[in-house]
Amino acid sequence: MTVHVYQDGSGQLEDQDQVYRSRTKMNQDPLKTGDFSLILDHPKHGDSGRYKCVVWRGDDLIRGKTVLLKVKGRVQVQDQRTSGTEADPTPLMADQSV
Repeated sequence: MTVHVYQDGSGQLEDQDQVYRSRTKMNQDPLKTGDFSLILDHPKHGDSGRYKCVVWRGDDLIRGKTVLLKVKGRVQVQDQRTSGTEADPTPLMADQSV
């Protein structure tokens, strides 16, 4: 099942499986930036499993990675920060490996 295809500078929706249609995003120019992060919006329990990312340049495989995603449940987080001038060192989101 194909989750997301980025080719020739844009996402290729026609190659994407219906289950993931309109739920995935990638940063622009991943080959240039080296950031191949894929965001999956509204994860469901059925999305749990192994995902494989492969990066091709022509016929050459230049990078590959497999991750295990476990969707445990939904958590709603509300940002309760004030708009004051004090600096809050706590990030809204932290980088985490999956």
